[in-house]
Amino acid sequence: MLLEKIIPQSSGTYLSMKVIFDKIGKKIDNFGLIQLFTIWTLTVSGIVIDMGLINRSVYWDWSNWLIGLSKLFFVMIIFLFFLKPNGLWDVDKKRLEFSSIGIHLVIAFLCIFIGLYNSNISLNHLLLTFLYLIFFFGGLLIFQFQIKLNKEKKIWFITNFDNKVLILSLSLFLMILSAIIGVYLDDPIISTSAIVSTPFPLIALIWPNHVRHLQRARFYPLFIFAMFLCVRAPWFLIPLLILFFFLRIVNYLRFGITHPSFGVDFSEED
Repeated sequence: MLLEKIIPQSSGTYLSMKVIFDKIGKKIDNFGLIQLFTIWTLTVSGIVIDMGLINRSVYWDWSNWLIGLSKLFFVMIIFLFFLKPNGLWDVDKKRLEFSSIGIHLVIAFLCIFIGLYNSNISLNHLLLTFLYLIFFFGGLLIFQFQIKLNKEKKIWFITNFDNKVLILSLSLFLMILSAIIGVYLDDPIISTSAIVSTPFPLIALIWPNHVRHLQRARFYPLFIFAMFLCVRAPWFLIPLLILFFFLRIVNYLRFGITHPSFGVDFSEED
């Protein structure tokens, strides 16, 4: 990270900025801004479903950027001022009960539905929405394992690893299922995303005690899905990059870590 070289942790500038960004970081934690990656990706998936049904070969289309960004702003306001304050979105905060999983799936469905901009909703829209929810559910299950960071030792540890074989196996099954159905429904976005994402829960299932595999299994399926959505809706890269680098800067100036990250952030507990 370039900022690490510009403002090293040993510098006086870092120590003075840390006081400021500690306060900013606490507000970010309360708002749960990192969850916007998921909320936004679900919303854009609705937009991409519409684009694919109108023209399967659509690629790198900027024409709907304004309505797309407007929808992202709309769902962000709903998330920040309704979902989060009322505890309706608790992914990665705690292990979800069956009823909570149902609530999250309903919210995911509404995000996809908000993304749809075609007034003539067809059976294909509903089938693809259901398919995208299957993939989302597969990724959601991996977040049943909370990974926390010991900020002093900079060591990641798992807080709850009960039923690891069942949960990871179900996650793997749902991703494989969504890939198969995606091929059948001729949707290249979800089928390819699911196929590329499948190794992550598989590796976590084979070597479940390694935190780094769970880190990757939680982050990369969402990242891969978002990147494939950008193939059709490239404007989505702009809010993703802004949020990504904003959170990295805040977390570095607050804790001295680069998070979120494409790699494994720190050592894991033996």
